[in-house]
Amino acid sequence: MMLAEMVLPPVSGMEKGTRPNGVTRRFVLRAGLVGACACLLPWPGFAAPAGYYVANKAQFLNDFQGVCAGAEKWLAPRTSDKTAKAITSDAKQRFETLLPGIPDIGGAANRNQPFLTMAAWLTALTQAMVEKGLPPKDAGRLLYDLYASEWAALPKDRARAMGAALFAPAQIAALKDWAASSQKRANPADWVGRFVPADGKTFDVGYDYSECGAVKYFKAHGVAAVAPYFCLNDFLASKAQGTGLIRSGTLAQGAPVCDFRYKRDRAVIQDWETEVPRFAGKQPA
Repeated sequence: MMLAEMVLPPVSGMEKGTRPNGVTRRFVLRAGLVGACACLLPWPGFAAPAGYYVANKAQFLNDFQGVCAGAEKWLAPRTSDKTAKAITSDAKQRFETLLPGIPDIGGAANRNQPFLTMAAWLTALTQAMVEKGLPPKDAGRLLYDLYASEWAALPKDRARAMGAALFAPAQIAALKDWAASSQKRANPADWVGRFVPADGKTFDVGYDYSECGAVKYFKAHGVAAVAPYFCLNDFLASKAQGTGLIRSGTLAQGAPVCDFRYKRDRAVIQDWETEVPRFAGKQPA
């Protein structure tokens, strides 16, 4: 089911009862973010060039064009055509300004690079929306809905194949190696993780983040309030992939760690509706 066919619950600060119409597809696929959700490995075979984001500026700007096309269609029925165009135009300018300063954490060699790019997308959109009087929660919902539409457009067998890869012994071994390497904190803007051995009952793959590059980025750019909503996209990916994610908290919610626990084919019961009520009064760690 495409996002255009969904009846979404109202979000704060916007007209109730509206529906998105014709959200642009494939921007996440083009940017590589859907695949990244399934891959817990460092990305082999690449060496990050100096100035990774500047060197690939045209591609990053092109990807964000697709994001903004979807964002404009999402915003228009909730605000107005004029406001939607103004917000996305402002966001494009902001993202282009942000691009050279996005921390280079190893470029395509780093499994987390796409998520840092996605954090910059959301930062630009949040700043532009706040400028027009819309709260960070709405920016979080916008990206969540666009991400949901991407997973809905992806063939189910492809998504499931991504999920199955998560539980392969080679993937688990590589995750363990990545977590150990991350403890060196070679790049202060990167993620830091700890591998958690499976218990054989409640989860098959586990890891904790003690530091989150996205949260660091949001804080550095004055939009920490959007961080908890950003994390909800993990549940969309896990549901599509059949990886059974459960998580009791995140750094973005003020928890000491983000505790990811995956179990093959377990139903994913956490989503926007279950998690957002838990955010009240909490600040990113």
